[in-house]
Amino acid sequence: MRGNRPIRLIRKSESQTNPEPAGGQIRPEPTEREIKTVVSRWVRDHRQRSEEFRRSFAALWQAGELSLKS
Repeated sequence: MRGNRPIRLIRKSESQTNPEPAGGQIRPEPTEREIKTVVSRWVRDHRQRSEEFRRSFAALWQAGELSLKS
């Protein structure tokens, strides 16, 4: 086994800990309305993809193209 070695701390520089966008402007936090819009769009897309997958899987199952290995 190796002996105990000293621990070396590596700290980020000030510019890495507080990154600012170009021009020094700080982007404002998104509003609650913006967040709701993005989330509802994601949920709608997810439901649509899930439904497409379900239909495709059901069609393959009924056509007999999927078989369970026993």
